[in-house]
Amino acid sequence: MRTPIVKSGVGQTAWVAAGCALLAVPLLAHAYAGTGSRYVGDDYCAAFIFRVHGLLGGQRWFYMGWGAVPTTLAGMALTDPGGVRIAAVLPAIAILAWVIAAAWTLRTLSAVVGREWDRLTALLVGELLVYATIEDAPNVIQSLYLRVPMLEYTGPLVAATIYAGVIASLYQRRSGGIAAMTMSAVITFVAGSFGPIYVAVQTVALGVCAALTLLAPRTDEPRVARRLFLAGLAGSLAALVFIVVAPGNAARQVAFPHPPGVVTLVAWSVLDAVFMFARPLLPVFRPAIEWAAPQVLGAQPPWLAMALGMSASPFTLLMAIGIPAMLTYRSSDGDPLYARSLLVTCAWFGLPVLAFGLVEACMAPAVYGMSTPPPPRALIVPVFVIVNCAIAWGCVLGVRLRVTPSPAARMAGALLIAIAVWHPLASTRAIVRRSAEFHAWADRWDDTDRQLRAVVASGRRSAVVPAVGSIGGAGSISATPDWVNSCAAQYYGLEEINGAPPQ
Repeated sequence: MRTPIVKSGVGQTAWVAAGCALLAVPLLAHAYAGTGSRYVGDDYCAAFIFRVHGLLGGQRWFYMGWGAVPTTLAGMALTDPGGVRIAAVLPAIAILAWVIAAAWTLRTLSAVVGREWDRLTALLVGELLVYATIEDAPNVIQSLYLRVPMLEYTGPLVAATIYAGVIASLYQRRSGGIAAMTMSAVITFVAGSFGPIYVAVQTVALGVCAALTLLAPRTDEPRVARRLFLAGLAGSLAALVFIVVAPGNAARQVAFPHPPGVVTLVAWSVLDAVFMFARPLLPVFRPAIEWAAPQVLGAQPPWLAMALGMSASPFTLLMAIGIPAMLTYRSSDGDPLYARSLLVTCAWFGLPVLAFGLVEACMAPAVYGMSTPPPPRALIVPVFVIVNCAIAWGCVLGVRLRVTPSPAARMAGALLIAIAVWHPLASTRAIVRRSAEFHAWADRWDDTDRQLRAVVASGRRSAVVPAVGSIGGAGSISATPDWVNSCAAQYYGLEEINGAPPQ
């Protein structure tokens, strides 16, 4: 029998609906900010390559000459005909799809564990998942607003959310046959092919899930889950191998240091994972990190100063834990047998360990390929891992607190409500300020684009136009000739583009 996690009642429903409306405000602000998306360096280069070589030929060009991210490239090729008009609405489409997928997945997963959430509660927590992940992303402009990095780093997170719901739905129906296993493998292969950072964490996560099912009793239910996870693991491993053996990796590696040894790889990955968990407390831990880095790495790495500047708000993590804890606390029947069950106990102790291991898996590909942590735009992937584990741990916390209620829990709940009201509104103000800067950059881009199209229409082969400049660390047409100017010239069908310095 399914037990709703939120008790019926007009008052409770009103609170949940208010939470949905409140979290929708910053998400709508992000969608509006994303309408300033235009083309930057990778957009120009990829558009020209696909125009010359076609969809399949362009895939081969990148695979042989730069690296394997076939799903990202397919998304680029399919959206490029729409130009900047599509780029401007992609962030809103991604946010909407992500929220819908998260709400459906959470409702399905809650039913699997016997504590089904109603639709409104699932929507609230789904919005929380998306909001917290975007809020703590160190470079939201590249991770969400700009087309190419959004496809590579946010795209797989939407796919992962959908995949979790598909697996939960198949498990509910006890569908573990060939068709279900094929679906699991295909989804993980496609999702893993977004890029190396995501496929690494996906493979580790599926390996852990498959191992847990192998330890479970050999009954029908674990057998279904085992088949689905093993099929998903096979698809993810296939994507991982496809990426690792790409000939373009060798060509790309020339631009970076030689890959470190195993000991250094593990040490750097662990240190990077520690940094991700320390971001909300960087003002406190910064001296310790600055001291530990040379001890572990042998020298002060040049990227450390930038990393220490990527702090995160502790309030986001508090919301990710506290809101699910409050919902579960208010709805739990206080059954001590369930609160102390093997499932709850394993989740209580295992989720933090799992979160750290998965975040470390996110770091390893960048450490191996570039001898640095992942670029800020890619850190939305480990943030997604942390937020998911925080939400799950919050649900467990609510169950355990219900067994031994205390006045402190009620005081913490009141404080949490205050934070949950203040934080999204404060975040919205910051998003609006960022949006103004982003749209001002888009206006410069539009003006330069009009001038370049006028040059092409006149029949000239070179152009001098106002420099657009970079945004969020991504380069566009600049006053200093570089690869971006060269790719932009090829995109417009010119021989040369030079950016005039701003007056």
